Amino acid sequence: MKKCKNQLLRQIMNLRSGTLRDGLARLRFALNRRQGFGLNEVIGIAAGIIIAVVVVIPGLRSFAGSILNNLTDWWNNMAQSIFATS
Repeated sequence: MKKCKNQLLRQIMNLRSGTLRDGLARLRFALNRRQGFGLNEVIGIAAGIIIAVVVVIPGLRSFAGSILNNLTDWWNNMAQSIFATS
């Protein structure tokens, strides 16, 4: 029984070290590649940011304005019903 346990532990340790070795080899390979962050990626990110600024921010401004107007109307109606003066 003890012999089986030792063999099993050795196999587990070999498996772990093998996976670690494979992971380190993959990491080394990925770091050595020269296909990195190029001009196309930078242009794509810049275009995405510009589109977001042009499209999203004006939409958010009108959305926030309508929410504030609706909340103001709601508060005025609630204040009239709660603090009613005859």
